[in-house]
Amino acid sequence: MMHYLTTSLLAIALVAIVIFATQNLQVVEVDFLFWSLKLSKFLIIIGAYVMGMLTGWGMVELVKRRFKGE
Repeated sequence: MMHYLTTSLLAIALVAIVIFATQNLQVVEVDFLFWSLKLSKFLIIIGAYVMGMLTGWGMVELVKRRFKGE
């Protein structure tokens, strides 16, 4: 029963991501310091999400090490 629930939720999430991607295919220009990139909105949003997840994971690891050392 749990397997079907997990599979269903994964399928719904995948459909939502595909819909989100198709609605955000416009190309936008991103300027950062001296660089200028032209990327789709979808890639920018996913990139920001991944960087946020990595930053959060890194902070959690730092806190774990800090408390483990004490």
